[in-house]
Amino acid sequence: MLFISNVQRLKNYWLSHGVTFNTGASEADLAGFEHRFGVSLPYDLRDYFLTVNGMPEEATDNEMIRFWMLEEVKPLTTGAPSYAKTDYVTDPESLFLFADHSLWAHAYAIRLFASAEKDNEIFMIGGDCPIRLFRSFGELIDSYLTNKDLMLGRVRCQ
Repeated sequence: MLFISNVQRLKNYWLSHGVTFNTGASEADLAGFEHRFGVSLPYDLRDYFLTVNGMPEEATDNEMIRFWMLEEVKPLTTGAPSYAKTDYVTDPESLFLFADHSLWAHAYAIRLFASAEKDNEIFMIGGDCPIRLFRSFGELIDSYLTNKDLMLGRVRCQ
């Protein structure tokens, strides 16, 4: 049986739906990002950037979700400082924005650490409260490919 990674499934999905995406980033690009921010990218996110490195600035999928290029990924504290308060989200300095929906109706952030061994939770940022969507980037991709309802803001604060 042939194993196809979530990232390869994502790439195939985008190809079949006419979604424009970039060629993969280099290992040097990933190392530069990790060094600049003092984080270690988890395997699933690393595989994603090496394979497709997001979408060009003007591109989205048919649901208006845009996955960003590595060079656009930024800490919540600089990318959306009004949401980087501890009364909004715990440990805002560990959250990195990597995608948005409908020209920033909300954004998606992943929790990154110096060690890749921790859970890298995914949050939806931009509403009344952050919503924890997934435990990993791989879970996000799986949901994106099978049921986008969670990613499209069809969930509420708890």
